[in-house]
Amino acid sequence: MARGARSVGAGRLLPLAPTARLYGGTDKWTHGYTTYYERHFSSRRWRRNRIIEIGVGGYENEQPGGSLRLWRDYFPRSMIVGLDLHVKTIALGPRVRFVQGNQAEPADLMRATEALGGPPDIVIDDGSHQIEHAEESFRALFPLMTQGALYVIEDTHTSYWPAYGGGSPAPASTAIGLVKSLVDDVQSHDPVFDQYPQWGPRPIIDLGGADALHVYPGIVFIEKGSRARR
Repeated sequence: MARGARSVGAGRLLPLAPTARLYGGTDKWTHGYTTYYERHFSSRRWRRNRIIEIGVGGYENEQPGGSLRLWRDYFPRSMIVGLDLHVKTIALGPRVRFVQGNQAEPADLMRATEALGGPPDIVIDDGSHQIEHAEESFRALFPLMTQGALYVIEDTHTSYWPAYGGGSPAPASTAIGLVKSLVDDVQSHDPVFDQYPQWGPRPIIDLGGADALHVYPGIVFIEKGSRARR
């Protein structure tokens, strides 16, 4: 644990942003994501979450597992699994596990959930950011998640970059294209469609039961539905 961070038994834990700055190997604070993570994760901090992070770093001179280390200490009662296409040496204690696999392969994603011991409560996609990969991972994992769970997609700006298969406007197969479809999914919850059927049908879309979207620069939080689909 980095100097300045405190363990569960030692008293109050540091907020997310200072912890991220203390640790190397994660760019979540330089991208400005920690403000949004704190907003959505702080109420879940002491729960026994099951967390999957897709992509564990370790590129160029970076040490792998920087963000896994961050989540290990921010969520002191949670199990965490990191999934990466390449073999990475991760030794962060019994609550952190590593699975080698492809985020576009449902079988590999299922191995990650098995390593957790159950469906994830939080998924963080910081993987390849290549076209279609975000949607493939989302379609495999989000339907498995529990009500009230959070699915996070980072670096959504890549949806506009041709090098990642994106463009402007963002193609439908990118992460931003997925988010646009999820707007229809969220709106399909609206009970007004039952109250005024004469004006037109409910949107016919179901991507796993999204209940709310929180869209920020570069990052999106998707809440799993907490009520039955209509």
